[in-house]
Amino acid sequence: MCIRDRPQNPKTPIREGKICTGDSLCVGIFLKSYPFPYPILMVEKIPLEMKALVRSSDPAKVVEVAAVPVPKPDNGQVLIRVEACPINPSDEYFAAGVYGLQDKLILKPPIIPGFEGSGVVVGLGADVPAELMNQRVAFSGDPHGKEKWSGSWAQYVCADSKVCVPVGDLPFEETCGLFVNPVTVMGFLLEAKTRKSKGIVHTAAASSLGKMLVKMCLKEGVELINVVRRDAQGEELRKLGAKHVLNQNAPGFVQQLSQLTNTLDVSLCFDAVSGPLVGKLLAGMPDEATVLVYGALDHNPTGNINVQDILFKKKKLTGFWVSKADIFNPEELSKAIKTILDDIKSGGEIFKPKIAKKIKMEECSHYLVDHKNHPTEGKTIILPNA
Repeated sequence: MCIRDRPQNPKTPIREGKICTGDSLCVGIFLKSYPFPYPILMVEKIPLEMKALVRSSDPAKVVEVAAVPVPKPDNGQVLIRVEACPINPSDEYFAAGVYGLQDKLILKPPIIPGFEGSGVVVGLGADVPAELMNQRVAFSGDPHGKEKWSGSWAQYVCADSKVCVPVGDLPFEETCGLFVNPVTVMGFLLEAKTRKSKGIVHTAAASSLGKMLVKMCLKEGVELINVVRRDAQGEELRKLGAKHVLNQNAPGFVQQLSQLTNTLDVSLCFDAVSGPLVGKLLAGMPDEATVLVYGALDHNPTGNINVQDILFKKKKLTGFWVSKADIFNPEELSKAIKTILDDIKSGGEIFKPKIAKKIKMEECSHYLVDHKNHPTEGKTIILPNA
């Protein structure tokens, strides 16, 4: 039975296993009885259960492998067989319960982490273009979704079809991190342009995202002030072409930051650290500047803020979460993604991730707990279906 021939009576179920005999774009199997208007078209037989990494009730484990129901795509969603997903700091902290929305009314066990990934579209909900079926895509996951299995650290995930990007023949490992770092970098540059800041201050600048930002700012001619924790990290960034590097722990950091931001006319700061560093950043930024916090590497409360900076110097403090940011209109987002994919296709001078390690789901708990064995450079990739 084809979607076009589905019952018009909402109470009439579509029977399990009926084969679609429509055109080539509409060949599949209806997995399970499902009442109209949400029939699910599948390109392959999907199991009823899957393996997923779920937040563990034992903090010592962080996550554990569990059998959970395979999600069903809702209206406008696709079902993706996940082939690769990165471990970003935001993923680790969400898994540990210290990042993202932690409202127990929203998050109910089993809680599956994972903000992004790549894989193959194997099922379509209603109102999804048929040409997405069987496409290799990068996608943005959402552990905060209305379905408790919305995170990407699983064998299957449902994602909004609008945030699925066809990646052609590019390797899954190279495209699974398309959103959290590359799109965020493009968002930073667009935010700077919109706010008419001639440059950007960026903390945790030695991160994978930070290195992408160094290269992209050099390409676009945007001034970038890189803030690091150790001098050795600064030397590494200078090798990439970074001009301005400050150590946040050095004596006189605030004064050095103030001098640079005023000289370069930089009025925008993106902070991945939070905690007491925020107060130092505000103090070192010029009047009417804005600090946007986009991470929480320091789990201490954000503070150390001089009220004069807020009250009299009109400095602003707010957040920047790329998955919820309104900086991208559809045209701008499409342009940003094209820039990222074109770079990866041409060899990835800016956005191609350096892959340090690939692990199976069964190895993930030990990996998250044993920080000593984390690679100092490059991404660790989970292969859910390996």
